[in-house]
Amino acid sequence: MLNAKAFANAVTAVTAVFYVICWALSTVAPDLVIGIAKSWIHTLSLDTIKATSPMPFETGIIGLITISAVTWVTTYATIWFYNKWAKK
Repeated sequence: MLNAKAFANAVTAVTAVFYVICWALSTVAPDLVIGIAKSWIHTLSLDTIKATSPMPFETGIIGLITISAVTWVTTYATIWFYNKWAKK
């Protein structure tokens, strides 16, 4: 049995740290972030949708809160279902 709350907390903490690192990199080195994204997306050109200014601080905070909430709920639900189905 996995502890769903502890696991969700851990995954959310890691996701939040990655989000903050990505946010910081996109502010100080946006071309690096675009270059990394291009290497992940393969055949799509991201140049036409590249932001022309840094993300506002308030938007970054809202993003951090919402990605953390979605990560926590998704992870908790996954572990809850896993524990329920693993009992059988």
